[in-house]
Amino acid sequence: MELYEEEAEHLGPEFDTTRQACREAILKSPALHYLAHYSNGVFDFGVDVLGDPAPEPGALPGGTRREELKRLGRHLAFQVTALDRALQEVRTGRLIRTVLHTEEGALFCDSVVPTQQVVGLVLDHAGVGPLFGHPAVEEADRAVARLATRLRAELSLGSLNPGGWETADDAEALPAVRATEPHVTAGEGPLTACVEAVRARDLHLVAHVAGGEVLTMVDCLGDPALAPFFKQVTVDARRRFYHGFTAELGGLATKLNRAVAPVVGGLLARLVLDVEMGAVYYYRIGTGEYLVGVTIDQARVRDADDRMSALAADLTPFGP
Repeated sequence: MELYEEEAEHLGPEFDTTRQACREAILKSPALHYLAHYSNGVFDFGVDVLGDPAPEPGALPGGTRREELKRLGRHLAFQVTALDRALQEVRTGRLIRTVLHTEEGALFCDSVVPTQQVVGLVLDHAGVGPLFGHPAVEEADRAVARLATRLRAELSLGSLNPGGWETADDAEALPAVRATEPHVTAGEGPLTACVEAVRARDLHLVAHVAGGEVLTMVDCLGDPALAPFFKQVTVDARRRFYHGFTAELGGLATKLNRAVAPVVGGLLARLVLDVEMGAVYYYRIGTGEYLVGVTIDQARVRDADDRMSALAADLTPFGP
């Protein structure tokens, strides 16, 4: 497939190495269909293998798929900035990677520095099964993460380890036996399944929401093995924050779904908000019903996502 490139009028030679890195990323990853770079929410350039025809000379901006992707990227960049501010309340660092996974594709937004993001897209992924670990989605996800890390290296900055892939194999395993029983904040809904899913090793909090109400919320944040993660904020403060954030996440997912669906297609089924210390996960179960998971260990972001995917599959009548 031929590589198509588009650039904004303000682009100068200072973006040359960044553009080359994006070209190489999309050519090396067959799953990745589109990449764009944004600064302060403004589109800088994009490269893609969508196969859409180039606009006619003198054509006015309109409703092409590339124009829709540019608008979606701007919207996502601003949403990420707002979410970043909200999530900093619990001292888990900046929002470094966002995954919007629909029934027909996935969109990724990874931070290079707080004012610069790369946005990637995979379309028409085939196959059924668990959302987490889908081959095309994971390949594209990793490709965007590697690109963000490469662009940080250009600025002499170290990796933020988006996705936790860089340290997943090196992390020291926490005890498998529970030192304390999970804390139950809300005990209706699928309590037993949520209690079984939570553990200090990776998935630290699970909640179930239906009809706008948090019916179940259990966590192991008070486990002694997690004490090093609470030097700046108390366990109770994190519980209060995640309870409120969980209730609000459904509304956010609905807004994101409206923005993403016309371009990517399908309903938003999985959302990952990957911060410097862990991640927040959203898994859609049905109309007005979803699961939320939290890990506060960056090395366990992948494991916790896998565990959430399995729980969602168990609780979804027709699969996630």
